[in-house]
Amino acid sequence: MDIAKILTTAAIGVHLSDRALIACEMKRLWGKSTVTRKASFEFEPGERATAMDALAAWIAQAPMRRSIVWIVGPTEAQYFVLPWSPAYADRALRDAYARERFEQLYENDASLCTFCFSEQTAGKDQMVSCIFKELHAELVAHAGRAGCELAGIKPSISTVWDRFRAVLETEQGTLCVVDGDRQAIVRHNRTQIEDIVVKSREELPVLPASRQGVLRIFSNAVIREPVVRADAKLNLPTRRGYVAAQDAAYSFALCEVL
Repeated sequence: MDIAKILTTAAIGVHLSDRALIACEMKRLWGKSTVTRKASFEFEPGERATAMDALAAWIAQAPMRRSIVWIVGPTEAQYFVLPWSPAYADRALRDAYARERFEQLYENDASLCTFCFSEQTAGKDQMVSCIFKELHAELVAHAGRAGCELAGIKPSISTVWDRFRAVLETEQGTLCVVDGDRQAIVRHNRTQIEDIVVKSREELPVLPASRQGVLRIFSNAVIREPVVRADAKLNLPTRRGYVAAQDAAYSFALCEVL
């Protein structure tokens, strides 16, 4: 009996971008973690089924004890800031107001969406992200078909904020999340998220003056100085099989599992 094979677990992160499923596998054994496989499955807009099948076949090669987390890119998610109210201790009331706010902003039916809320803190506004229920159901079904425990489905901006919370919540400034040809600009004052704007990636934001706070950037593309200062970049820790400078394309896929 191969004890190592039985004890090995795999955490799989899949970044759903606008034209590809970008996947990474990290195996854990005896307290050690190694990024063992990376792959990208491209597709044309509206034609994701073949790529999903190829991803399922790729996952089938992973250890039997495996989990998957989906990171949903900005082309498939919407974001807004929900002003704080003491009444939101009642989650049902908070959810109802979030649905109303969503319909005001996006002129879409909130009943078609699944909502995700950032951590609630008294006196602080919340970041709210949402994806369509149809997509959510597709990702849940895929995890089951691939034999994976579903560890989560999270929009990319929420994922980055949660991953680097310990840094971001000590600063006042701007977080820029660059995901393919889209970028999200999140303005915050420590734990307070003040504004979120998602737009086409025409250019990186101008470096703010010191009085405007700290600029932080997380990107799945290599950004070189002097376009942005080295200390502005948020990088995942290096692990066996992953080097941030070489594997930037996989950064979102690993954000939840590394």
